[in-house]
Amino acid sequence: MSRLKRLVTSLTLLLLGVYVSLLSADAQTLSNKIYLPTVSVTVPSTVFGVETSLAGINDSRVFTQAQSLGAEWLRLNGAMWSEVEPVRGAGYNWAALSQLDLAVANAKAAGMTPVVIVRSTPLWAAVLDRYNVPKKCAAVADAYLPDYTRFLVALVQHYQGQVNYWEIGNEPDVDPAFLLSDDPLGCWGDISDPYYGGERYGRMLRTVVPAIRAVDPRIQIVMGGLLLDTPKTVNPAYGNPELFLEGVLRAGAADSFDIVAYHSYPWYAQPNYDHDLDPAPGGRWTSLGGWTLGKARYLQEIMARYGVTKTMWLNETGLLCSLYTSTCDSPPIEFFEAHADYLVRMMCRAAAAGIKQVTWYTLDGPGWRSAGLLDENQLPRPAFLAYRRMIATVGNYFAVNNITDYGSNVGTYRFYGSNIEAYRFVKAGSVVDVLWSSDGATMVVKVPLSAYRSAMVRDGTTPMVSTDANYAYVYVGFQAVFIERTS
Repeated sequence: MSRLKRLVTSLTLLLLGVYVSLLSADAQTLSNKIYLPTVSVTVPSTVFGVETSLAGINDSRVFTQAQSLGAEWLRLNGAMWSEVEPVRGAGYNWAALSQLDLAVANAKAAGMTPVVIVRSTPLWAAVLDRYNVPKKCAAVADAYLPDYTRFLVALVQHYQGQVNYWEIGNEPDVDPAFLLSDDPLGCWGDISDPYYGGERYGRMLRTVVPAIRAVDPRIQIVMGGLLLDTPKTVNPAYGNPELFLEGVLRAGAADSFDIVAYHSYPWYAQPNYDHDLDPAPGGRWTSLGGWTLGKARYLQEIMARYGVTKTMWLNETGLLCSLYTSTCDSPPIEFFEAHADYLVRMMCRAAAAGIKQVTWYTLDGPGWRSAGLLDENQLPRPAFLAYRRMIATVGNYFAVNNITDYGSNVGTYRFYGSNIEAYRFVKAGSVVDVLWSSDGATMVVKVPLSAYRSAMVRDGTTPMVSTDANYAYVYVGFQAVFIERTS
C-alpha cells in the first residue's frame, strides 16, 4: 500500500465529517472520555508526489532519499511498447521492462504508489509525421489499434496487483515533427488538425480502455499529462495545442479516462518572487490565476462545456533555472531557495483547489534545468528539505482549505490580517496553517494562546514568537511558516 493508514474513529464516516468540521472551526477539546463503537476508516490520499527516472529510484542513494521524503506518489516513465514488441506478432519481450519491474518494486518498498506512463510506438504501428518520417514518438495508426489493445491488456495483466494507475502517453499535445524519434514526450499532436490530434487520441482511448478495464476494473486511467504551454496560441504556424483536450471530448472519450493531468514549469526570475503567480508583464497564465490554478481552471472550463467532471492532477512541475538554456551548470543559491518557496506555495494552492496529486519533476538530481530536489550527488537541496518538513508537518490531512479570506460577502476579512496568504490542513486532533507574506514584508500574526502549539519556517528555523496573556504573536515573511494549533 501507499501512505494510506487505517485509523480507528467513532461511529460512522458522517460523524468523522462532523468531527473534522469542528476541528476546522473553534471547537474546544473535550475533557471527558467517551467510549463509542468503532469502525475502520481510510485516510484520503495526499497530493504529495515526485517523479524519478527508472535508474533514479533504482539507485540506492535516491531510494533512501525517497523513503526519507515521505511522498505518497511516484511517477515512472515508463513502459515502452516499442521495446516489448519491436516485431509485430513475435511475442512480448518482458525482459525489456526489467528496470521498470525493479522501479515498481522499489516504489512500493518506499511506501509510494507507482503511476506508470505507457509510451513509445513500434515503428511498424506508427503514424508518419508530416515529413513522412517514421518515429517511435508517434501516434498509433488506426489499423494497429487492435495490436495496441492486446499489448495494453497483457501489460496490465503483467503488473496486476502492483500498478493501479496507468498514464497513456506523456505530453501528447506536442506534434512529433518537433521532436526526435525517441523523445519521452509528445507524439499525438497534429499541428494541421483544428484540435491538434486530440480526436485521434480520444478514439484510441475509446478503443483500448474498455479492454484493459475488463482485465482489472480497479485501475485508473490517466490522460497523458498535457504540456498546455499557453491558453491561446497567437501564431497560426503553431496550430492550437491548447484545444487537444477539447478534441478528446469531441471524440466521445470522456468515459475512457478517470484523471486529467497537466504540467507546469515556470522559470526562475529573481529572489523573493512568486513564480507560481507569474506576475511579470506578459505572464501567460496570470489572468487565470497563475501556473498551478490557471491551467486547472482552463481545463475545467473546457470540460464544463461538455458536461464533464474529472479528477485533476498536476503531475509534472518544477521551477526551471532558465527558459532559454537546456542546461544550467551553476545556478545561484537564490535559485534553489526559490525552488523551496515555489514548492510550498504551489502545493498549498493545488491542494486547496481540489487538485488531487502534484508531482515534482524530479526527485533525483541534478534534474532537468537543475530542477531536481537532489543535487548531482543525490544530496538534498533546500526544496527537498522544505518538502520533507511540509509532509511531516501536515501529515495525513483530511482536508485543505484556503483561509486567506474569512467570512463571506460584506463580512469577509483577512484571517491572519492584510498581505497574508494562508491555507489550513485539517488533521486528526489539530490543524496546521501554512502562511506567508504576499509582498515579502515581515508581518506579525496572532494566534489565541489557548490554540497555539508551535511554529516553524519552511527552512527549518523557528520564527520569532512572542506571547502575552491571550495571544502568541508570530513573525511571518516571504518564506512560508507552518503554525500548528488545536483549532
